[in-house]
Amino acid sequence: MGLMPEPIEKIIEALSPYLSSKLSSLGYIRNGVEKDDLLQEIRIRIWKAYRSRGDDIQYFNAYIKKIVFSVFINEINRIKKEDKLLEIARTNASQQDGSNEERLASHELLKKTLVASIGNINKSKQQVIKLRLEGYTIDQIARLNNWSYRKTCNMLYRGIRELKHEMRKKGIYYED
Repeated sequence: MGLMPEPIEKIIEALSPYLSSKLSSLGYIRNGVEKDDLLQEIRIRIWKAYRSRGDDIQYFNAYIKKIVFSVFINEINRIKKEDKLLEIARTNASQQDGSNEERLASHELLKKTLVASIGNINKSKQQVIKLRLEGYTIDQIARLNNWSYRKTCNMLYRGIRELKHEMRKKGIYYED
């Protein structure tokens, strides 16, 4: 891809504080790398829209708001899925109190199946999933592996997809 045309580059740079405040007004409270990544995603989408449609965008401000909302909703959905997966893992771990033998045996079987399934996926994705289940943040995992935040997210989500596939092959289904 070539460089952004000078006018759109200036427009996007001028919009940065607005985009940041828009995310804050929507309730996005994370700062640092995660917020910077969202802002970058918004900038890329604006640039792509400008590149493909240029002056055909009639209501530029409304179009920008649509992009911000879209990126924000995608991020919230990603966070919810990640939190749900972690909560399931924590719940399963905390329920193994030994008070119910049948439940304990069921959880032990599930745990063994999960461990075996993790063992069947790509080593890099395995490592990311294991670290995430141990409570490391995506940013921490990225630093541990000397990867970008985006690469780490990709590895995690692709790994989760592969893990779900492996679990389905063993008759265990997880619904989003």
